[in-house]
Amino acid sequence: MLKMVRQWIEDIRTKTKDMDRGHAVEYVLNYYWYHILLGAIAFGLLILLIYHVFWGKNQKPEFTCVIVNQEVDFSRDARMAEEFSAFSGIKKKKCSIDSDYLISYGDVELPEANESSYEKFFFNWSSGSIDAAAMPESFYKYCLELGGVFCDVRELSPHRETDTPENRVYERAGTPENQIYEGAGEKYAAIYVTGTVLEKWFETEEEDPLLLVFPVESKHKENSGKFLEYALGAAEK
Repeated sequence: MLKMVRQWIEDIRTKTKDMDRGHAVEYVLNYYWYHILLGAIAFGLLILLIYHVFWGKNQKPEFTCVIVNQEVDFSRDARMAEEFSAFSGIKKKKCSIDSDYLISYGDVELPEANESSYEKFFFNWSSGSIDAAAMPESFYKYCLELGGVFCDVRELSPHRETDTPENRVYERAGTPENQIYEGAGEKYAAIYVTGTVLEKWFETEEEDPLLLVFPVESKHKENSGKFLEYALGAAEK
């Protein structure tokens, strides 16, 4: 690349050595404009590559929570991120709360839903880009049917008595083979949003309660634990 640029420069010098500055500039613009364009594009790509390698990683969120089938409200999402940032000490720009997930699944059909939201959710989940999710219980069960696995909330927050108060803990009984859903069991797979500090942000339904879950693929388990503490601990203050 550098050798080619030197050849261009040397060629221009040779052909314009007997021209005054005005004619030399006009000659270069007329006959070497595409060389200049290619050079500018190559330089721009080099700058982008350097930025991505040395600084791009620093721009990635340190915690991401998605909200499924609630009103898409980016202003609310930003306020939630700001509140959690103040609680956790994580920089606000590193906290991502995203409600742009309107999804149809199983027998649930939403007029506003689109296929891209469905694909975005499961792609981000599989890549470990989702640390927490607020979702209806019916969607939680749908994810389990697809083979999804969620963290035991007691493992995320080992120093908290997560079964107090009792009605805030959603438990899944049975094994992955029979998928039995009851009100009590051995695995604390999620917590009810109702009764937590998160309740004020959402519309909840008694027949399909909103749950807070933590995919095992999460890359930020420590910050997921902080979000769990925020949801439960802040509610009790």
